[in-house]
Order: sequence, then structure tokens, then C-alpha cells
Amino acid sequence: MKSNILTLLYLSLLFLFGCNPFPKKDKHPEVPIITDLLKDKTKFRKVADLTDLSEIIVLKDDRVLLKPNNSNLEFKIIDVGNKLIFKAKYDWKIPFYIDDHGDLYINRKKYFYPEYTKMQEFKTVVFQDSIDNKFADLSHLNDSLRSKAVDEYEKKLLKTYGLVPCEYQVVNTKSCDVFEIRNDALIIRQSELFKVDFLKPKKDIPKFDDDVLIAWRNGKVPTPTYLSYYQFDGLKFKCGHMTYPKTIRIAKKDYLYSPDFGLYEIL
Repeated sequence: MKSNILTLLYLSLLFLFGCNPFPKKDKHPEVPIITDLLKDKTKFRKVADLTDLSEIIVLKDDRVLLKPNNSNLEFKIIDVGNKLIFKAKYDWKIPFYIDDHGDLYINRKKYFYPEYTKMQEFKTVVFQDSIDNKFADLSHLNDSLRSKAVDEYEKKLLKTYGLVPCEYQVVNTKSCDVFEIRNDALIIRQSELFKVDFLKPKKDIPKFDDDVLIAWRNGKVPTPTYLSYYQFDGLKFKCGHMTYPKTIRIAKKDYLYSPDFGLYEIL
């Protein structure tokens, strides 16, 4: 009963905002689905797919960072010809960072760009870890005294690196998020422990026609499935609207990328 009410409410909202809730046929049956198109080895060369990966990041120097989806797996840096440049496991509880110069910081070590063969120990400070540890150490105090002592500890800790607690930053609350090198230390003041500043931006691919609703997926609330139509440099294809295909320029060549299928060179 509740599911039917939600469905009716959802359909009513679609009508209200001028959307047609009834599935239609594919507007361009002659245009290939992207997964079929990528099988043509005369047009595409696979650099990396998303097998065992959570992310593929193209770096400023045209190398490619392969981020694993499992903490037991190694991350890799390769070139577009799949030659291995660097690989290592890293502790996901410790920050991973590539700065704007290409230097790599993992497991409290700094690896120097470009070969990553030279390495040195490097101080890493995750503020929340330090604050949590201090809070645990003061368990013998009552709540009021404990809270006050932790606040004072946080102020002193942040002051060392030229920062103040977020509650005092009325003007720019975004400065509460910090992930950078200060005073010869990698300091992090946010929950996300992974950051790459040495990356190339990806570009959206333009569409040559509007999306079309082709189906509804059943669930607690029915979910619409759309088909999207893209065109790049005379190449047309279609895919699900959540595929988000993009292009990126690597070593003077165009590559196709999506979080769904990975990274492919356009031949």
C-alpha cells in the first residue's frame, strides 16, 4: 500500500513539472550503445577498465593513476601504454596525496616526482585523529572538563599550523577543509583522506539529442531509466544517463572515459 502511494506521488510530481512518465522507444536505434562501440578495436584501445578499481585519474604529466576498490590491492601509476611506473599498497586510514608538483605522499612517506625512487619519511597530521586520541586520554574527567580540555588542546594544535577551530571562522567556513603541506608536514582537516592536486580535468561530451525515458526500475520507489545520446568529433553513441562519458587529452591524443567503463584511447 505504502509503495503504491509513493509511486502515485512520484508520477504526480512528474506530471506537475511537465515530465512525461510513460516510457518511449529509443529515438536513435541506428546509433550504437557505447559498450558495443568500445568492442571495435579499430576505433578504440583499452588503457584500463574498472575491474578492481574505484577510480582512474589522469595526471598532469599524462600518466594514469589506478586507485583500487579494495585496501588489500595495490594502487598503480602507469603510462598510457600500460608501462608500470610505480605501485604500492597503502594504509587507507592514512592520507594519500599527490601535490601540484607530482610528489606522492603515502604511508607517512614522501616519494619524489618523477621517478618516485627517492623517498623520505614525512610527518603526517590528521587533526581529527589527534583530537579523538586526546578525548580518549581524558576519560577520567567529567564531560564538562573533558570537553573544555579538548577544545583547548585543539586550539593549541591548530595554532602550530596557522589554523583556528572552525567555530571561530565566521567568514569562510570552507577553510575548515585543509589538505596541504604546512611547516614541513602533511596536514589534513577533513574526513576525506585521499586527494590528488596533480590531475588533468576531463571534459563533458555534448549531446546531439534530448534524453529519452525508456523504462522504470522496480524498487521501494520506482526509478526512471533514461537513454542519453552523445556526439564527439563525428562519433555518435548512446548510453545510460548515469554513465557520464567524458573526454580527456593525453599526449596529444583524445581518450574516452567513464566511471562505468574506464579509459579508452580513440584511434
